[in-house]
Amino acid sequence: MRFAARRSIFVLFAALLMVFSACQKASLAQTDSDAGNELNESFAPEQEERSATGQAAAQGPANLCDLDGIMEQTLQQYYVPGGSLSVARNGKLIYAKGFGVANLRTREPVTPNTLFNLASCTKAVSTFGVMRLVEAGRLNLDDKMYDVIGRPNLVRGMSADPRVAQITVRQLLHHSGGWNDDSGFAKAGREVQRMAPNGLPYREAVRVLLATPLDYAPGTDAKYANGQWNLIKYIIECAAQRPYGAYLLEQLASIGIRDMCEESRGVIAGQASRYGGYPQHIILGGQRTVPLMPDFGNWMASSVDMVKFLTAIDGTRMQGISQNSFEQLIAPLPPPMKNNPNGSHFGLGLDTVRMTAEGPVYSKNGGKPGVHCQIMHLPNNTDFCLMLNGGSAPDGSSGNPMGPTVKAIRNTLTNIKEWPQIDLFANYP
Repeated sequence: MRFAARRSIFVLFAALLMVFSACQKASLAQTDSDAGNELNESFAPEQEERSATGQAAAQGPANLCDLDGIMEQTLQQYYVPGGSLSVARNGKLIYAKGFGVANLRTREPVTPNTLFNLASCTKAVSTFGVMRLVEAGRLNLDDKMYDVIGRPNLVRGMSADPRVAQITVRQLLHHSGGWNDDSGFAKAGREVQRMAPNGLPYREAVRVLLATPLDYAPGTDAKYANGQWNLIKYIIECAAQRPYGAYLLEQLASIGIRDMCEESRGVIAGQASRYGGYPQHIILGGQRTVPLMPDFGNWMASSVDMVKFLTAIDGTRMQGISQNSFEQLIAPLPPPMKNNPNGSHFGLGLDTVRMTAEGPVYSKNGGKPGVHCQIMHLPNNTDFCLMLNGGSAPDGSSGNPMGPTVKAIRNTLTNIKEWPQIDLFANYP
């Protein structure tokens, strides 16, 4: 047994050495061509984009070392203090790196274990909890919302749109419950603020949302709306008959994720601070009491844990959800709703699902001040998670580096011909 363990360690070390050697060769090969080009064309507008990975493809096959350059350039060009990127292939972790700093004052470096705010990527985590409840027979995606949470007593003087009673769990997960973000979030939020300037308890805020008129009949359209998604937490609590956070932590532990946690009212040890503008200024993190969202919160996670999450969802590392649940997750929108003109559509808790000849591509994005997060599955059984703790334009205005950076990462991972035969998940238990 000891000899086998030593041999495994030697094989892993040799594989890592090969990757390091390849990175050094790639770096030396690019020294002359990149000299003097502090900002190349990798992040030009999309219609003119010629990414660094495209240049690498012209010179030779892409490799994982190209990701280092993409990340370093993103931090430089968009004034991002720090970022993290992890990649898995066929369920094995093959790349996990931190770049820059998690905190500009302490100069604490970002590592693959650094916790970043997930923002709306939390929706994918909540959907996992819903699917587990479906598999346990405690919930059905086509259950009427009121059959799960009961018909709450509305705030005095308010009455619900009668169509609210027809909203299903699936429709909320698809952003097709009937509210758009103006009515389901801003309008209801303004009403909460009028009633209670310091915010209402969670269940009271839900009552205000349910009394907000719908914009369209449930199930006839799909419009991204944070407000209606806030009901998912309530549905999970009612179906699980236990607090949302405790239930999700238990489900995440079952797929090998133990460091994820809900955003707290203070700063969590090991988390990346959030920054905006240039020169960068800190944005206070932590959950705050705001209209309609007193305790809705987001999750905190590392890029490694989010790749663990993706490899449990797609079944490449372990069967985190059943095949039927996975098919429901990426299924087209039910009629009369239609796909987008480009063929993509909302998944359950996913921004984009697109079916290709090679397999499905799906992703979820999350963003708020000082937070940028993206998770994506590619059809060659490659999963990745990108996290950044800031981003700005040169004039100090807000800047979003995610679009061009994700595109460059995706191009690189699509063009790699030889993959390292390693699994770094053992380093992140």
